[in-house]
Amino acid sequence: MRTLWAFFRRDATIHTSYKLGFAMDLLGVFFTAATYYYVAKMFGTAAAPFLSAYGGDYFAFVLIGVAFAAYQNVGLNSFSQSLRQEQFLNTLEPLLVTPVSTPRFLVGSSLWDFLYATARVALYLGVGAAFFGFRLGRSQFAPALAVLVLTLLAFMGLGVFAASFIMRFKRGNPVTWIMEATSNLLGGVLFPLAALPTGLKRAAFFIPMTHALEGLRQTLLMGAGWKEVTPQILWLGVFVLLIWPLGVFTFGRAVRRARADGTLGHY
Repeated sequence: MRTLWAFFRRDATIHTSYKLGFAMDLLGVFFTAATYYYVAKMFGTAAAPFLSAYGGDYFAFVLIGVAFAAYQNVGLNSFSQSLRQEQFLNTLEPLLVTPVSTPRFLVGSSLWDFLYATARVALYLGVGAAFFGFRLGRSQFAPALAVLVLTLLAFMGLGVFAASFIMRFKRGNPVTWIMEATSNLLGGVLFPLAALPTGLKRAAFFIPMTHALEGLRQTLLMGAGWKEVTPQILWLGVFVLLIWPLGVFTFGRAVRRARADGTLGHY
């Protein structure tokens, strides 16, 4: 725990030391929420046929999507960015020859990012409630929390897999690009899957973001319980069981290969 706390304290100190950038980042949450609020007003009831499963309110739909999509961004980028930072500072090789294990290094280097993403999600929901009439009156928080935990684990597994490309090839990360592009189009972040043609709906079924946002919207907006979101929980569990072993295996192979050819600290 002392090792994880040291990672967290280091990253928190670095991030919050840039006070203006930190404040502007948080202020950006308000402007993003305001932008989608007025987009929702412009749509009016035109989008209602596609939003019947979520209460018919586009602003509530998109606020959940934009807020919780932050976890995908952190999961996909946190490990890779931490890795690049250690390479630039020439501290990666000394760090990896210490008794700190690879899983502990990966988890520790992402703790601050995930806590900060959680704070941003809470701020999105708070700003939406305080200024734009967003409400969570019928929410079922226990199943929502289960969906959220599995969502975090799935995205973290993808992030470990993505970091292996940075470790091995130094630049270029196809995992991040592919997942962000497909999730933005097919994951239901900005528009419901009902608006997509049949073929794309089937493809969306194999993307973690689809099941994550569906489960979160059903529990937070529609008051769905455990039974209603069981399919989403099961599919996210499958993603976790498949992605994590693959990510840890490929990252371990990449580290061993970098050590063997002497490029561990190169960038």
